[in-house]
Amino acid sequence: MNERFIDASDLEPPEPLQVALQAATALRPGERVRVRLPRQPYPLFGLLAERGFLYESVAVARGEDCVYDVVITRTAPSPS
Repeated sequence: MNERFIDASDLEPPEPLQVALQAATALRPGERVRVRLPRQPYPLFGLLAERGFLYESVAVARGEDCVYDVVITRTAPSPS
């Protein structure tokens, strides 16, 4: 599965959330994107869940701080 990477960790709010949502909505079923964000994006999780996306967030060390990689996957449609 191909995975695109977008680093939004240096953007000012609300841009990281907007970038992540735009990237998610551009996905086709079965595709995923990894978005690096400056903090744990709790509001994003609710928005993704409402829209039927799967997501996983992982803390990534960056010096003494950390950023968060959120992997967003568009689920494949259910067979009819």
